[in-house]
Amino acid sequence: MKFGFIPTEGGQFFNEALAESVLGEELGFDSVWLEEHHSIRNHYWASPLMALAGIATRTSRIELGTDIAIMPFYHPVRLAEDVTMLDILSNGRVIFGGAIGYRPPEFELYGINLDERGGRYVEMLKIMRRLWAQERVEFHGKYFNVVGSIEPKPIRVPPIWLGGWGELALKRAAHLGDAWVPGPTAHLDKLLNAQKEYLGHLTAQGKDAESYPKPLTREVVIAETTDKAWELAEKHLLINYRDEYGGGVWKHPLIGSTDSTPVNQLDALANDRFLVGNPDRVIAQLKRFQETFGVDHLICRLYFPGMPHEHIKHELRLIAKEVMPAFR
Repeated sequence: MKFGFIPTEGGQFFNEALAESVLGEELGFDSVWLEEHHSIRNHYWASPLMALAGIATRTSRIELGTDIAIMPFYHPVRLAEDVTMLDILSNGRVIFGGAIGYRPPEFELYGINLDERGGRYVEMLKIMRRLWAQERVEFHGKYFNVVGSIEPKPIRVPPIWLGGWGELALKRAAHLGDAWVPGPTAHLDKLLNAQKEYLGHLTAQGKDAESYPKPLTREVVIAETTDKAWELAEKHLLINYRDEYGGGVWKHPLIGSTDSTPVNQLDALANDRFLVGNPDRVIAQLKRFQETFGVDHLICRLYFPGMPHEHIKHELRLIAKEVMPAFR
């Protein structure tokens, strides 16, 4: 199993994220991932590709990914060029994760019609792949008209990992992506049902479903003792669910929608969803996801608003020393 992580987030915390990324590479992590959202104080990245470019210049081995970029906010040519530039800066270490987005205030900020996001997303994926692979592209769609080429081409055509939970999102991931990358919010039952649907779409297209990566993003809070990890999760992890997802403003596709689990009760949320505890407990929890979902690339979301930078570095060391060897 490969191991990746989501470091400290928020533009003003770039130096902390950079230090964690450098440490993660030194400790043997396989990947580092940045998330995109807009107008959120002390959380997420408005420009994840720019931040990853900074990380690229201070690392040499670790893969760099977006988990995820909100594609309707970009023009496909600019996005293809920016991802290519990141690929060149990193000498071919990019995994591009994308999805359609869901928060109405972000679409208002960009002046994009929320109802057009799916159509834009599909056209963008087709255009980007062609720009990376072909000398000249001519594409005429409902939302984009692209004629020409980009230079230079990427060193390694970036794998495209697509998120989303709806039936159409899973079908698009199978048809247009190189993997489906689930976010951290779904409990195991939802996760397995969605995976079954995704794998069915792959098979229906004549693709070898078993050959596709099985990445998985999970919330992770680890400490020497389970009591300490639980205390940190109560203090920081629940902010995501209580203040962000639980207020109704985010309109999350799962939390507060199809999943009615109380967002202010860690016991209820954590069950078959989070990895929280001491190393032995986290190993046991992760084995359950490995045995059921078949995860082969775990992305640990370590940052939640207020989580201390020093503790995240400590978590990286604990995972590298205690957890990773059990799955390598």
